[in-house]
Amino acid sequence: MDSIATLKRTIRRSIIERILAMNPQERAGEDAALTALFPKLEGWQNSRCPLLFARAFLEEINTEPFLRASLEAGKRLVCPKVDRRAKCLRLFEINNLQTDFESGTLGIPEPGSTCRQVDPEEIDWVLVPGVAFDARGYRIGRGAGHYDRLLPRLRQDVPRWALIYEAQWIEQVPVEPHDVPVDGVASSSRIICP
Repeated sequence: MDSIATLKRTIRRSIIERILAMNPQERAGEDAALTALFPKLEGWQNSRCPLLFARAFLEEINTEPFLRASLEAGKRLVCPKVDRRAKCLRLFEINNLQTDFESGTLGIPEPGSTCRQVDPEEIDWVLVPGVAFDARGYRIGRGAGHYDRLLPRLRQDVPRWALIYEAQWIEQVPVEPHDVPVDGVASSSRIICP
């Protein structure tokens, strides 16, 4: 298992470097393509309580248009907050993008103290972050395992999607027993549903 963890760290570093080295115009073009693709992902239109994430790192896709689209569509937008003590994600409803976020763990934008907590059972669609993905739906995240622990707590019928830059595709993610694949991965050039 140690060798898999080491390999994941190496891949994570390599993919982050690849994303940060992208031409700004190319990256803006991919962000625009992902914004156009987002509302077409299977299950999103019919969702009432989607779980999304706020962009926290320079190498992440721009999720602000997705957050805004969810609120404009009248959905109950939910975002995660890291509970460091329990080593898990807690979920909270976001009603206002300007006032409901505060700087959390590692400076990550997280729901503030006035946001209402949401039970994972209420979630009916989720956008999963990650650094690297393969065509089987497996991902390499940040290494803390928060989403690998959260996803099994959601209802089985909840669609789990990832939107990624082309630079984030890899041939094969090394898999550990706790890894949970997503149902679909979409980039500007392809959509896979393993």
